[in-house]
Amino acid sequence: MKKALETIYCQPCYHMYEIILKKQYDISKWQTLLDIKQSKTSSNEILIIQNSLKEILNGYIAVTDLPACGFYRELMTMYPNAKVILTIRDRNDWLTSFRKVVLPRTNDTYKEEVDKVNRILGLNTEFDKMNMDSLKFIFQNNQIDFDDDNNLLECYDEYNKTVQEIVPSERLLVHKLGDGWKPLCQFLNVNIPIGITYPHVNALKEVTELTELLIKYQSLDVIKTKLPVVF
Repeated sequence: MKKALETIYCQPCYHMYEIILKKQYDISKWQTLLDIKQSKTSSNEILIIQNSLKEILNGYIAVTDLPACGFYRELMTMYPNAKVILTIRDRNDWLTSFRKVVLPRTNDTYKEEVDKVNRILGLNTEFDKMNMDSLKFIFQNNQIDFDDDNNLLECYDEYNKTVQEIVPSERLLVHKLGDGWKPLCQFLNVNIPIGITYPHVNALKEVTELTELLIKYQSLDVIKTKLPVVF
Protein backbone atom coordinates (compact mmCIF):
# COMPACT_ATOMS: atom_id res chain seq x y z
CA MET A 1 0.00 0.00 0.00
CA LYS A 2 2.88 2.38 0.72
CA LYS A 3 4.16 2.14 -2.84
CA ALA A 4 0.68 2.37 -4.34
CA LEU A 5 -0.07 5.60 -2.48
CA GLU A 6 3.31 7.06 -3.36
CA THR A 7 2.68 6.24 -7.02
CA ILE A 8 -0.72 7.95 -6.94
CA TYR A 9 0.32 11.10 -5.08
CA CYS A 10 4.03 11.33 -5.95
CA GLN A 11 4.71 12.10 -2.31
CA PRO A 12 6.18 9.96 0.48
CA CYS A 13 4.12 7.66 2.67
CA TYR A 14 5.27 7.02 6.24
CA HIS A 15 5.97 3.36 7.04
CA MET A 16 7.97 1.34 9.56
CA TYR A 17 10.79 1.36 6.99
CA GLU A 18 11.10 5.10 7.61
CA ILE A 19 11.83 4.43 11.27
CA ILE A 20 14.21 1.52 10.73
CA LEU A 21 16.20 2.87 7.81
CA LYS A 22 15.97 6.65 7.97
CA LYS A 23 14.48 8.03 11.18
CA GLN A 24 15.46 5.97 14.19
CA TYR A 25 15.11 9.13 16.25
CA ASP A 26 11.35 8.68 15.80
CA ILE A 27 11.46 5.62 18.06
CA SER A 28 11.47 7.71 21.23
CA LYS A 29 8.69 9.92 19.85
CA TRP A 30 6.44 6.95 19.19
CA GLN A 31 7.29 5.46 22.57
CA THR A 32 6.22 8.68 24.28
CA LEU A 33 2.88 8.53 22.48
CA LEU A 34 2.40 4.88 23.42
CA ASP A 35 3.24 5.63 27.05
CA ILE A 36 0.67 8.44 27.11
CA LYS A 37 -2.02 6.15 25.70
CA GLN A 38 -1.10 3.48 28.22
CA SER A 39 -1.00 5.71 31.31
CA LYS A 40 -3.91 8.01 30.45
CA THR A 41 -2.69 10.40 33.12
CA SER A 42 -2.00 13.48 31.03
CA SER A 43 -4.64 16.20 31.35
CA ASN A 44 -3.86 17.47 27.86
CA GLU A 45 -3.37 14.04 26.29
CA ILE A 46 -5.25 14.82 23.08
CA LEU A 47 -3.26 17.99 22.35
CA ILE A 48 0.09 16.31 23.06
CA ILE A 49 -0.74 13.35 20.82
CA GLN A 50 -1.99 15.53 17.97
CA ASN A 51 1.05 17.80 18.07
CA SER A 52 3.42 14.83 18.18
CA LEU A 53 1.70 13.08 15.28
CA LYS A 54 1.86 16.26 13.21
CA GLU A 55 5.57 16.56 13.93
CA ILE A 56 6.36 12.94 13.09
CA LEU A 57 4.26 12.83 9.94
CA ASN A 58 5.19 16.26 8.61
CA GLY A 59 6.05 16.00 4.92
CA TYR A 60 4.13 12.76 4.32
CA ILE A 61 0.93 12.43 2.31
CA ALA A 62 -0.17 9.23 4.03
CA VAL A 63 0.83 6.77 6.73
CA THR A 64 0.74 2.98 6.93
CA ASP A 65 1.99 0.16 9.13
CA LEU A 66 2.65 0.11 12.85
CA PRO A 67 2.92 1.97 15.11
CA ALA A 68 0.88 4.62 13.29
CA CYS A 69 -2.05 2.36 12.40
CA GLY A 70 -2.93 2.15 16.09
CA PHE A 71 -3.63 5.88 16.07
CA TYR A 72 -6.25 5.81 13.32
CA ARG A 73 -8.90 7.29 15.62
CA GLU A 74 -6.70 10.26 16.49
CA LEU A 75 -5.68 10.77 12.87
CA MET A 76 -9.30 10.70 11.72
CA THR A 77 -10.10 13.47 14.21
CA MET A 78 -7.08 15.52 13.17
CA TYR A 79 -7.84 15.15 9.47
CA PRO A 80 -11.64 15.02 9.05
CA ASN A 81 -11.36 14.68 5.27
CA ALA A 82 -8.83 11.86 5.42
CA LYS A 83 -9.81 8.36 4.40
CA VAL A 84 -8.91 5.01 5.93
CA ILE A 85 -7.75 1.99 3.96
CA LEU A 86 -7.92 -1.34 5.76
CA THR A 87 -5.78 -3.87 3.92
CA ILE A 88 -6.80 -7.42 4.71
CA ARG A 89 -5.53 -10.80 3.64
CA ASP A 90 -5.93 -14.47 4.49
CA ARG A 91 -5.30 -14.67 8.23
CA ASN A 92 -2.85 -17.57 7.92
CA ASP A 93 -0.87 -15.78 5.22
CA TRP A 94 -0.79 -12.75 7.51
CA LEU A 95 0.54 -14.87 10.37
CA THR A 96 3.30 -16.38 8.23
CA SER A 97 4.41 -12.93 7.10
CA PHE A 98 4.13 -11.53 10.64
CA ARG A 99 6.42 -14.22 12.00
CA LYS A 100 9.08 -13.51 9.39
CA VAL A 101 8.75 -9.77 8.95
CA VAL A 102 7.66 -8.44 12.35
CA LEU A 103 8.02 -10.82 15.27
CA PRO A 104 9.37 -14.38 15.26
CA ARG A 105 8.53 -16.67 18.16
CA THR A 106 11.01 -16.62 21.02
CA ASN A 107 12.32 -20.08 20.12
CA ASP A 108 12.33 -19.64 16.33
CA THR A 109 15.75 -20.21 14.78
CA TYR A 110 14.97 -17.28 12.47
CA LYS A 111 14.91 -14.98 15.51
CA GLU A 112 18.71 -15.16 15.65
CA GLU A 113 18.88 -13.65 12.16
CA VAL A 114 16.40 -10.94 13.12
CA ASP A 115 18.42 -10.03 16.21
CA LYS A 116 21.61 -9.95 14.16
CA VAL A 117 20.07 -7.68 11.54
CA ASN A 118 18.75 -5.35 14.24
CA ARG A 119 22.25 -5.02 15.65
CA ILE A 120 23.65 -4.20 12.21
CA LEU A 121 20.93 -1.57 11.76
CA GLY A 122 21.72 -0.09 15.15
CA LEU A 123 18.32 -1.01 16.58
CA ASN A 124 18.36 -1.67 20.31
CA THR A 125 16.00 -2.57 23.13
CA GLU A 126 14.21 0.76 22.70
CA PHE A 127 13.08 -0.38 19.26
CA ASP A 128 12.01 -3.77 20.64
CA LYS A 129 9.93 -2.08 23.33
CA MET A 130 8.30 0.29 20.85
CA ASN A 131 7.48 -2.66 18.61
CA MET A 132 5.92 -4.69 21.43
CA ASP A 133 4.03 -1.75 22.92
CA SER A 134 2.77 -0.81 19.45
CA LEU A 135 1.30 -4.26 18.95
CA LYS A 136 -0.33 -4.25 22.38
CA PHE A 137 -1.85 -0.85 21.62
CA ILE A 138 -2.99 -1.77 18.12
CA PHE A 139 -4.56 -5.01 19.32
CA GLN A 140 -5.87 -3.35 22.51
CA ASN A 141 -4.51 -6.25 24.53
CA ASN A 142 -1.79 -5.81 27.16
CA GLN A 143 -1.85 -9.52 28.00
CA ILE A 144 -1.23 -10.83 24.49
CA ASP A 145 1.05 -13.86 24.25
CA PHE A 146 3.27 -13.10 21.26
CA ASP A 147 4.38 -16.73 21.03
CA ASP A 148 0.80 -17.98 20.73
CA ASP A 149 -0.30 -18.09 17.09
CA ASN A 150 -3.97 -18.55 17.96
CA ASN A 151 -3.87 -15.53 20.26
CA LEU A 152 -2.33 -13.44 17.48
CA LEU A 153 -4.93 -14.57 14.95
CA GLU A 154 -7.73 -13.67 17.35
CA CYS A 155 -6.20 -10.21 17.81
CA TYR A 156 -5.83 -9.79 14.04
CA ASP A 157 -9.48 -10.68 13.43
CA GLU A 158 -10.67 -8.42 16.25
CA TYR A 159 -8.62 -5.47 14.97
CA ASN A 160 -10.09 -5.78 11.46
CA LYS A 161 -13.58 -6.04 12.94
CA THR A 162 -13.10 -3.02 15.22
CA VAL A 163 -11.80 -0.78 12.43
CA GLN A 164 -14.82 -1.61 10.29
CA GLU A 165 -17.15 -0.87 13.20
CA ILE A 166 -15.55 2.46 14.13
CA VAL A 167 -14.70 4.04 10.77
CA PRO A 168 -17.74 5.44 8.92
CA SER A 169 -18.39 3.50 5.73
CA GLU A 170 -17.93 6.58 3.54
CA ARG A 171 -14.39 7.01 4.90
CA LEU A 172 -13.36 3.35 4.78
CA LEU A 173 -12.07 1.09 2.02
CA VAL A 174 -11.55 -2.57 2.81
CA HIS A 175 -8.84 -3.42 0.31
CA LYS A 176 -7.96 -7.05 -0.28
CA LEU A 177 -4.67 -8.22 -1.70
CA GLY A 178 -5.17 -8.53 -5.43
CA ASP A 179 -7.83 -5.81 -5.72
CA GLY A 180 -5.45 -3.58 -7.66
CA TRP A 181 -5.83 0.03 -8.75
CA LYS A 182 -9.54 0.35 -9.57
CA PRO A 183 -11.23 0.22 -6.14
CA LEU A 184 -8.39 2.17 -4.54
CA CYS A 185 -8.44 4.99 -7.08
CA GLN A 186 -12.24 5.17 -7.11
CA PHE A 187 -12.23 5.46 -3.32
CA LEU A 188 -9.59 8.20 -3.37
CA ASN A 189 -11.23 9.92 -6.35
CA VAL A 190 -8.05 9.91 -8.43
CA ASN A 191 -7.21 8.62 -11.88
CA ILE A 192 -5.76 5.16 -12.30
CA PRO A 193 -2.02 5.49 -13.09
CA ILE A 194 -1.55 4.89 -16.80
CA GLY A 195 0.82 2.13 -17.82
CA ILE A 196 1.85 1.34 -14.25
CA THR A 197 1.25 -2.10 -12.80
CA TYR A 198 -0.16 -2.14 -9.29
CA PRO A 199 2.83 -2.66 -6.95
CA HIS A 200 2.22 -6.09 -5.49
CA VAL A 201 5.21 -5.93 -3.15
CA ASN A 202 6.05 -9.19 -1.43
CA ALA A 203 7.06 -7.93 2.02
CA LEU A 204 8.28 -11.34 3.10
CA LYS A 205 10.52 -11.69 0.04
CA GLU A 206 11.73 -8.10 0.37
CA VAL A 207 12.66 -8.46 4.03
CA THR A 208 14.32 -11.82 3.37
CA GLU A 209 16.51 -10.25 0.68
CA LEU A 210 17.33 -7.32 2.95
CA THR A 211 18.24 -9.70 5.77
CA GLU A 212 20.53 -11.78 3.57
CA LEU A 213 22.33 -8.69 2.24
CA LEU A 214 22.76 -7.16 5.68
CA ILE A 215 24.24 -10.34 7.07
CA LYS A 216 26.52 -10.65 4.05
CA TYR A 217 27.80 -7.06 3.92
CA GLN A 218 27.34 -6.08 7.59
CA SER A 219 26.51 -2.54 6.51
CA LEU A 220 23.36 -0.68 5.55
CA ASP A 221 25.25 1.82 3.39
CA VAL A 222 26.69 -0.94 1.20
CA ILE A 223 23.31 -2.37 0.26
CA LYS A 224 21.35 0.83 -0.35
CA THR A 225 21.94 0.55 -4.09
CA LYS A 226 21.07 -3.13 -4.11
CA LEU A 227 17.51 -2.76 -2.81
CA PRO A 228 16.40 0.64 -4.13
CA VAL A 229 12.73 -0.34 -3.80
CA VAL A 230 13.12 -0.19 -0.03
CA PHE A 231 14.88 3.15 0.09
